[in-house]
Amino acid sequence: MKANRILGVSIVGFALAFALTANAKGKNSQDLLVPYDGSVAGSHLASGRYHVQWLTHTPGATVTFQKGDKVVATAEGTVEDRGKKYSNNAVIYAEQSDGSRIIQEIRFKGSSEVIVFTR
Repeated sequence: MKANRILGVSIVGFALAFALTANAKGKNSQDLLVPYDGSVAGSHLASGRYHVQWLTHTPGATVTFQKGDKVVATAEGTVEDRGKKYSNNAVIYAEQSDGSRIIQEIRFKGSSEVIVFTR
């Protein structure tokens, strides 16, 4: 009887923890198409699809870019609320004199928050 109760409490606890984790992941992660090669925090990102996750530590954020299961770049940025929701995902670049690009900002469809990277 006692073992069944412990098992029941454990299952409920696991389900609650899973639900909270899934909710947090959904809010702070997005799939993103990076249309042009660029760099972020000194790491080169080739154009292509990435899974972007961020962990906020107000106002900062640690952002990871993943291709498949591999983390290809990690960068520090800040999360800013622009007060209007964007209709599309967007990667904003600064073009350097040599023609290379640095990722300055990421915008996500349906969100008014953007991630801004400093050089």
